[in-house]
Amino acid sequence: RASRLAAAEAGAEEALGQPTARRRSSLQMMRDFFMQGFAASPVTKVKSNAELDDAVAGKGKKSLSKWGTYATVSWRADEAKDYHEHAKDVLSGGSWLDKTWLAAVPWLIPAAVGVLTAASGSLVEVASAYVSGLRFGLCPADFAAGKESCGDAWMSWSGMAAPAWQPYVGVVWYTAAGVAFAAASAALVWAFAPAARGSGIPEVKTILGGFVMGEVLELKTLLVKVVGLTLSVSSGMSLGKEGPLVHVACCWANALSRLSARYTDNEAKRRELISTAAAAGVAVAFGTPLGGVLFSYEEVSTMFPQKTMVRAFFAAVVAALTLGWIDPTGTGKLTMFDAHFEGMPALVEYPFFLLLGAMGGVLGALFVHCNIRISAARQEGTPFRRRVHIIVEVAIIAFVTALTSYPLEFTRGLSTVTIRSLFQTCAVAPEGIDMMGLCEDGKETIGWGLVASLVVAAALRFVQMTFTFGTGVPCGLFVPSLYTGACLGRCLGVGIIALNTAYPFVGSRAISPGVYAMVGAAAVLGGVCRVTISLVVIMFGLTGALQLIVPFMLAVLTSKFVGDAFGDGIYDACIILRGYPYLHEPHDVCFKARACDIMDDELECINAEPTTVGGLLSTLRTTKFGGFPLIRSQTDHSLLGYIHTEALKRHLEVTLKQSLFVCDNVPVVFRKYTKVRVPGAMDLSKFVDETVVRIVPETPLAQVHNIFRQLGLKLVLVARFGALAGMITKKSFVDHLQEGHIGHVAEDPAVL
Repeated sequence: RASRLAAAEAGAEEALGQPTARRRSSLQMMRDFFMQGFAASPVTKVKSNAELDDAVAGKGKKSLSKWGTYATVSWRADEAKDYHEHAKDVLSGGSWLDKTWLAAVPWLIPAAVGVLTAASGSLVEVASAYVSGLRFGLCPADFAAGKESCGDAWMSWSGMAAPAWQPYVGVVWYTAAGVAFAAASAALVWAFAPAARGSGIPEVKTILGGFVMGEVLELKTLLVKVVGLTLSVSSGMSLGKEGPLVHVACCWANALSRLSARYTDNEAKRRELISTAAAAGVAVAFGTPLGGVLFSYEEVSTMFPQKTMVRAFFAAVVAALTLGWIDPTGTGKLTMFDAHFEGMPALVEYPFFLLLGAMGGVLGALFVHCNIRISAARQEGTPFRRRVHIIVEVAIIAFVTALTSYPLEFTRGLSTVTIRSLFQTCAVAPEGIDMMGLCEDGKETIGWGLVASLVVAAALRFVQMTFTFGTGVPCGLFVPSLYTGACLGRCLGVGIIALNTAYPFVGSRAISPGVYAMVGAAAVLGGVCRVTISLVVIMFGLTGALQLIVPFMLAVLTSKFVGDAFGDGIYDACIILRGYPYLHEPHDVCFKARACDIMDDELECINAEPTTVGGLLSTLRTTKFGGFPLIRSQTDHSLLGYIHTEALKRHLEVTLKQSLFVCDNVPVVFRKYTKVRVPGAMDLSKFVDETVVRIVPETPLAQVHNIFRQLGLKLVLVARFGALAGMITKKSFVDHLQEGHIGHVAEDPAVL
């Protein structure tokens, strides 16, 4: 865009035909004349004037270097950017094809995410079933066949050995193969993608909360996650694949977003896709599209408008349809466990469901406490980590898990197989399901031996998952939590049958221990994760037990209330432990403090007085800030707006590169905000964001919390009588919350 001075110079060149060197020299002399007295740097340091009000107390600039790698997302700015860069021209003058493509892309990408997530989940399911079978034996007739497809031709490792060695070969091979698979998974993660460890849900929550985390959703993380998850599940460690599948789906969403210019450079729009992907991941993990949408809304997403909800449901449905078409389990059903039972529970059984809920809440809180303590002790930089490599740690956990799991039938195989048996009612159990001694002549086995075995299995799995979750392999906790709760629930069901036999109180209705197993599984998982509505839907989707919605609700709500009395759920606790900048949902927290109590009041600002391209560009290139407040002058701190560093820097660099008449000494002004007129100056008024949210120093922090949480802003400016007083960034607000400087007090000025 040529300035008036450049246009005048061009006309003079044509008229006089002067040599280029002399023409540029004359132009330089004119600019030097006009630039006399201009500020070399446009930056003004502003310190709040405490004399205006004693409430505006100087807090200084808070250092947040620990979160330097986490960029903050502004939904407001990115929505405006999306409209001006992509939607505006198409909607105003684009062809019908352009308009159709603009409307179709937000649906095509979620559909592709659903298909790819279902394919990935099916691959993990089939591969882990086959590789896990190698711990027990193989099929001599067809080495590619698994145990179920091989049938009677299956040969165990102990059966192939000499009679004298048969008692030892099975356990040795079982343990060695499990350790090898686990170590291989850990080595992949450690060498190629450390971000692939764990479930990935705490990282996804942080990303959807408005922060950028490098490598968490990259393609290499996706590949290592899928391969590593297959190996870790096959190793027999106490973990599940369901949580990591959510991470896999979000990685697919991030990869596919690169195919559209609308999502490539727009973090807020990309998070819409990631929210839909989380729903698709749960739909693949549990076969419940509706449960996936509710899980994305309730647990992982911060911004979840109606359009995102509909697209999330669309992605989940596509994922479920694809999963049903692939049919990795060969059952033709989406339900993972497909439980069968007779009739509804009697009303007198509901207090026992409440008891299961309370037990689940206590166990969930105990798991969170122990797991966080263990995870803190083995973090990077701790004495344990300096002595024990993470691959060695995983190998030790796998070794101990194999040795303790092999003697007991309930813990020897894959957890999902045992859970399926625990959920069944003996009278209507489908043929082909190994009931593992739970049934005898079509009736439930009653005896202290069975109860003791189930209690030992639950205790073993609980301890194993406490040490396993958070270690150096891809691992989830849904299945181990369901397993623990199912064992305890089945124990309670058996005990109630014995009690009812001695002292009849249920009447003619049959008591089903399988129902108690399902309710107990929901209770423990609810106590660990603290999810409610989505968990109820997931449970009846897992089991097909639509009649048990009310027992599920009672157990899940009770487990949440009891668990919350002790502390946070596992995902929120992991976020705090790992130091992620996540703004949690307020839990009836009242704030006594005000904006002026935590704001940064020592700020570097850009003033609207004329400066040069070189001076302004030097400031933008060397700054560590994402933007600057714009004030009127060095002496007048009237707040005019906010300037985003990257957008203005990119404009100046492109202009310098492409224009012959723009150099470092060319004057620049914000003409809209100053009365000073400089001939030939470049006007930068369009780069001023006048819509930046402003609050007064006395604003209650409860209101500030809602602004950051519900509007998705990255910062708010504090102004008093129109003058800049300070600034609060999302990172600094989260930091104050985590350090306990604000919140959890008795009174809130907003409601007085």
